[in-house]
Amino acid sequence: MKRVLKTGVPIAFYVLLIAFLVYYVSQIEWSTLANIQFDWWFFIVACVLGLTSRYWSAYIWIVILRSLGAKQAVYQPVLIYVYAKSWLGRYIPGTAPWILGKIFFASKQGISKNKLAVSSLLEAALQIVVQLALSIALLLFDPRIDLIPEQYRFIKWLMVLVLIGCIVAIIPPVFNRLMGLAYKLLRRGTFEREHHATWRTISSGAGLYLVGSIINGLSLFFIAKTVVPDLPYSTVFYVMGVGTLAGVAGMLIVFAPGGLGVREIVQAPLLGALMPAAVAAVVVVISRLWSVLMDLLFFAAAWSALRIRGEKEPELVGPPEPQAE
Repeated sequence: MKRVLKTGVPIAFYVLLIAFLVYYVSQIEWSTLANIQFDWWFFIVACVLGLTSRYWSAYIWIVILRSLGAKQAVYQPVLIYVYAKSWLGRYIPGTAPWILGKIFFASKQGISKNKLAVSSLLEAALQIVVQLALSIALLLFDPRIDLIPEQYRFIKWLMVLVLIGCIVAIIPPVFNRLMGLAYKLLRRGTFEREHHATWRTISSGAGLYLVGSIINGLSLFFIAKTVVPDLPYSTVFYVMGVGTLAGVAGMLIVFAPGGLGVREIVQAPLLGALMPAAVAAVVVVISRLWSVLMDLLFFAAAWSALRIRGEKEPELVGPPEPQAE
């Protein structure tokens, strides 16, 4: 059975990933890009920021693991590769491939599955909370938010309600109790205190994610300037807020592969406060293409670093998984 899982899980992961990546790209309205001139320098800046934010996210995941007591978690090529590959799992509908990918592949490095489960769920929760808080801070009181069509204005109050709920969920006593309940239902055992998240774990993770969210938000601004080079720098905080909010929406609507359609619904009307609707549509399409490119580049860079060091992929080799959890 273990041999079947060892070979079957990676194969299923790659098959589903390729299928949904093809579907994701096929939904792009390529005609929107006809006769559009781009400022490639701004695009390059966006790419540097996008790749930096992905490596930064891998670093945060490892920091969270270490704060939970996983001493085997070290910022090295094999775990960066695990993160990069699991990150691509976001294109498969549902959050399970993204979370389970990290648990399955990283456990081959001798890291406790319990700690991997806690870190992965906490990572997702922190991303949502921090990005929501940042987008609210950048958008809620911006006068441009009143320029969007009236039917979309409920979004800002929905943001506040979701943020409150998410903040409550990551308070350590609440989070640990939820994890304990899930563990009891799934594993029929006790969730040991050694795997509990602490205030230090959550506060340090939130601070690091704030930096990552700012980097990622800046990337959308430079994507917008790729299409509209004269877009004023005075709009940078507004565009960062739009990009951050779109990212959160894509994570919350778990059935949409890679946030397909969800991000566009958020970005298009909000960017429409700065530019004509047709131009905003081009920015949205470029943003989707850019996101796929960055995810694939991150994976390729992580895989190359692994090969240069002469290491094999985690699902093919690794120390025995810990017996006691």
